Amino acid sequence: MKLNVSSVLSMLVTMTPPANSSNTPRAPRRDALRNDAIIVDAARAVFAEEGPQASMESIASRAGLGVGTIYRRFAGKEALLDAIAQLFVEEMDQAAAAALADPDPATGLAWFLDFVGTFNAEKRRYAASLVDRLSSNDDVSVRTAERVRQLTQAAVDAGYLAQNVTGDDIKALIVAIRGVVAASPDGDDAPWRRFVRIHLTGLRAD
Repeated sequence: MKLNVSSVLSMLVTMTPPANSSNTPRAPRRDALRNDAIIVDAARAVFAEEGPQASMESIASRAGLGVGTIYRRFAGKEALLDAIAQLFVEEMDQAAAAALADPDPATGLAWFLDFVGTFNAEKRRYAASLVDRLSSNDDVSVRTAERVRQLTQAAVDAGYLAQNVTGDDIKALIVAIRGVVAASPDGDDAPWRRFVRIHLTGLRAD
C-alpha cells in the first residue's frame, strides 16, 4: 500500500516553507511537488539501505536530481526525516482505514498487523530517527487510534477476538511489533510474524 506522496507534501510545504523562502507561504507548483515526491521516495530508499547517516549526495543521486535542487525544497536531512515521519503517520492511517473497510474483520485485522510489521521492517535502519518526530495527539494519529478501536470491536463482534479484547490491546501489540522488528536480524521477518501469530492466538475467542 502506498500513499500519494504529492498530496501530503503539498500540505507540508505550505505549512513549513523552505529556509530561504519568505514568511508568507505560497502554493507549491506542480513540478515542485513532483520533485518533492521523487526526493522523499529516494530518501526513504537510501535511509532504508544506509540508515539516517546517509548523505544528501546519495539521496540526490538516487533521485536523479542535483543536490542544490534538494536543498531548495528541504533544508537538510532533518527536514526530510520530518516529511517521512508525516508520511509514516498518513500511511498508517490509510492502512487502518483499508482494514476497517474489509467486510471480514478477522481478515482486515490480520492484514493490518501484517502491514504494521512489514512497514516497520522496511524502516528498521532509521526507525529510531522517526520515533521522536511522531505524535500520538495529532489529528491523524487520533483518527488512526479510533479506526483501530473500531476494527478491534468489529473483530470482537464477529466472534474472532475474545469479548474482553479492546483497541488498547491491539495498540499495545502494534508497539510490541515495532520492538520485535528492531531486535530482529536485518532482513529477517520470521520473528515478528511468529510474534503476531502467537499473540493473535492468545486474543482469539475460545
